[in-house]
Amino acid sequence: MKKLRVTVGEKVYEVTVEILEENGLGTPQPAKQVAPPSPQEPSVPVTIPPVHIVPKGITSPMAGRVVTISVQVGQTVREGDPLMVIEAMKMNNYIYAPQGGQISTILVKVGDAVEEGQQLLIFS
Repeated sequence: MKKLRVTVGEKVYEVTVEILEENGLGTPQPAKQVAPPSPQEPSVPVTIPPVHIVPKGITSPMAGRVVTISVQVGQTVREGDPLMVIEAMKMNNYIYAPQGGQISTILVKVGDAVEEGQQLLIFS
């Protein structure tokens, strides 16, 4: 067993790993139990693929179901404004405006199933 220090972002974690012989015939030893981080330590953030900007619109970064739509046709949004929420694998994923502009068409409605790469809305 070997103790290693791993840095994720600015957070440092100490982990113990098992080193097997290169020929793969090493005898594995039972893994040691590692205590989970204390509640005051932040969890490692989940990286969500960015929305894809298509000419005058955006597409879904993942397959899921539309839970909420926070904008309306004709509304002007700024970069970073919330547009909608897509639930995927029981997690809510917030979709933010990658650019400013006016919403000309919303191509989905609440409850719709969307596929990765499906166009969600169009900016004018």
